[in-house]
Amino acid sequence: MTINAAFLAAVASREVAPLLSMGVPAVLILVTSVRAVVWLARRRREPSMETIRRQLRGTKAAAVVLSLLFGAWGLVLFAQADPLRGSAIALYVFVGAIGCCYCLQALPSAARLVMLFGAAPVTLQLLLSGDWYLVGTGLTFLLAAAVILRTLATNRSAFSEVLRSRSEMSVLLRALEQSQEHYRYSVDLNPQIPWISDPDGSICEISPRWTVLTGMSVEEGLGSGWTRVVHPDDLPHVLEQWATALNSVDNAVADVRYRIMRADGRYCWVRARSYPRRDAEGRIVKWYGNLEDIDDQVAAEAALRDSEERYRLASRATNDLIWDWSHVTNRIDWADSTDSIYGHAEAAQGIPIHWWRAHIHPEDVPSIDAAWVRIRDGKCDSWSHEFRFRSGDGSYVQLLSRGYVLRDEHGNARRSIGALQDVTQARRAEAELRRAAYHDVLTDLPNRAHFAVRLEGALAQARRDGSRVGVVVFDVDNFKSINDSLGHGAGDAVLRAVADRLSTGLSEGAFAARLGGDEFAIILPDLDEGASTLIKRILEAAARPMTIDESVVEVGVSAGAAVWPADGETAEAILKSADLALYTAKARSAGNVESFHPELRDAVESRNSMLRDARDALGDERIFPFYQPKISLASGEIVGFEALLRWQHRERGLQPPGTILAAFEDSALSTQLTDRMLERVLRDMAEWQERGYQTGRIAINGSPVDFRRDDFAERILSRLHALGLPGWLLELEVTESVFLGRDSETVERALRTLAKEGVTIALDDFGTGYASLTHLQQFPVDVLKIDRSFVSRLDSTNSADFAIVHGVIDIAQRMDIQTVAEGVENEAQLERLCELGCDIAQGFLFGGALGASRIGAFVRGWPQARKAYRWPVDCDLSHSSQLR
Repeated sequence: MTINAAFLAAVASREVAPLLSMGVPAVLILVTSVRAVVWLARRRREPSMETIRRQLRGTKAAAVVLSLLFGAWGLVLFAQADPLRGSAIALYVFVGAIGCCYCLQALPSAARLVMLFGAAPVTLQLLLSGDWYLVGTGLTFLLAAAVILRTLATNRSAFSEVLRSRSEMSVLLRALEQSQEHYRYSVDLNPQIPWISDPDGSICEISPRWTVLTGMSVEEGLGSGWTRVVHPDDLPHVLEQWATALNSVDNAVADVRYRIMRADGRYCWVRARSYPRRDAEGRIVKWYGNLEDIDDQVAAEAALRDSEERYRLASRATNDLIWDWSHVTNRIDWADSTDSIYGHAEAAQGIPIHWWRAHIHPEDVPSIDAAWVRIRDGKCDSWSHEFRFRSGDGSYVQLLSRGYVLRDEHGNARRSIGALQDVTQARRAEAELRRAAYHDVLTDLPNRAHFAVRLEGALAQARRDGSRVGVVVFDVDNFKSINDSLGHGAGDAVLRAVADRLSTGLSEGAFAARLGGDEFAIILPDLDEGASTLIKRILEAAARPMTIDESVVEVGVSAGAAVWPADGETAEAILKSADLALYTAKARSAGNVESFHPELRDAVESRNSMLRDARDALGDERIFPFYQPKISLASGEIVGFEALLRWQHRERGLQPPGTILAAFEDSALSTQLTDRMLERVLRDMAEWQERGYQTGRIAINGSPVDFRRDDFAERILSRLHALGLPGWLLELEVTESVFLGRDSETVERALRTLAKEGVTIALDDFGTGYASLTHLQQFPVDVLKIDRSFVSRLDSTNSADFAIVHGVIDIAQRMDIQTVAEGVENEAQLERLCELGCDIAQGFLFGGALGASRIGAFVRGWPQARKAYRWPVDCDLSHSSQLR
């Protein structure tokens, strides 16, 4: 349009006024030039869709204004110019409009407006001119306009299609770029290392992470260069697997684990996997694979194997049977391969739960079912249950089952895993020990411990029903004379006979026991007026003469009786009252019965006298330790001493601890006596260490009272540390009674504190009190001391005492606990203990208690003295093994 306006101005300049011929075209040219500059400036910016729409609307408006101005100007020129030039002016105007239409073919609406306002006026003037030549020219313009408008429509459709194609191409290019970027980041961030190889296995591409892992450049790893970082031991296997995959037709897949050298020089485990890409004919085009660092996984697998191996060995060592119960299939499987399950060969490969339940003792089934109900209802996730199981030979074994349940996301039990342990022998041994702890071996009567339990029960029942309880204590008169004149065998026979006679004819509910030595007792619940007649009848029966070794022995029995609640409120008080009555009866005449009365409480004065003596001895520094040696039966060497309390009476001289026995029952005095003994013993130990005496461990005694204060362990350790003595030089002896009662937790804490510091814990007088295997498991016991009452009667392998000592030593050896025999007085006892495998012995056979000043001489002289005894090398070991 600009060019046509310029030429049209030149043609009409000589016939039309300058304002029309030159002014109007100048304005048109200026406006179109400004529009051109504006469009060129817009190309530098990235417009939004709203901006584009606004610019297109502006283009339409500009097209209307310019075409209207151009058409009107042309129409004026056509009217004023020479008629001969009219057709030329019309042609210039029409051609200018057509040019604008072609420029606006991407915007058909604007092009149609240009035709309407630019070419239509002059064309209409030609058609209305009346001149056939001009009318023909106007018709020609109409045909040309129609063709142009049709062309614009067609070009618009094509242009829209091109734009759509360009738009789709742009989307595809952006998607491709994003895919490439995603792939690049995936490769860079993926912990695995992707790689590509040629069909012959030569690596042609590899991730840059190869360099990070191995320190080898990507170029060096191409081809077969990657093999240089493979561990020499793994390389042959790797190449073999790779070659197998390359030569495989149907299953061309490679998957191998091996070690490669890292950038830091260490080897790590990796896993390489690859799959081929084939062409249409099935030929391999490329191999695609990745390399994964599995070093942590391999380490975890190795740790798991080690753990499983340790657990398997541990279960075999403990004879535990590991089971796995599926609640889905209701089947039990075993963790280890075994030939049979407690004699059932058919159960070795797993069993249904109903089979297992059918072999449980009928009396134990309800408790098993109750435990399962608690597990099923979610009330517990673990259990420990003991029951009887019928073995393959028809006998029942005692099993301890411990297990844990695994639940699904709904809380339902889906699987249980645990272990079975055969505790039959342990329960039998514990039952034997329990019987030994609560029954007298000689007479088979309940012992003092059992008597104490039954008396407490009888008193509790009497408190509830308001009845009375009688306690009668019996003592064999002149029993020492029988032992001295006829021997211990005769004395034992007398005790057994008296026990039988005392227990015969007792009323219902009465309870007889042997309290120790030649002392017996009877509990008479629901005491009535006929009790005195019963006691006299028992005394008469016990006092009948008996024949022992063809000798008639006259036996007398004295008795003391006390009644609850008149003669004492507690079991201890009532028993003391009966004891006081017995002593009175024996003092008055043999074979007599004496009832307790208040005058007998003079015994309390004796106790008070003991307390006064103990206080005076403490205040005047008259408490001393004496030491009795302990000898190893394996080597004959001194392995230690037991510190025994002695005190100096102002008139009676050196006294044993029994003369102040009441002081050990008093909390304050007992603590002071223990502290004094501990102070003296540790001071002696320090002196012996300084002089180089090889004394071994020194044992001191701790009473139940010492543990009532929760600082007993600290009192001992503070003194040890102050003198610079190691804990292993000290041994603490406690009696079985310290394990009982409300202070058991305090006792356990103290003993564990001492054991942690190396102090040895010894259980004194084992077998005479309350201890059981449970206590040996709960408390850190290192040594069992066999009471002298058992050792003194080791006369033959058929004696009950021999069986008890044998059992104690066997149990201790199985629990890795040392045994010490007390009261060894002759060679026969020493030989028996050697046969049974006892570790240590002490007694008058080796020496009595010695003052601290005599220990050095004893230690120096022992190497010569020990030659007088027979040690294990002289024992009949074959006989010992048969006994075991």
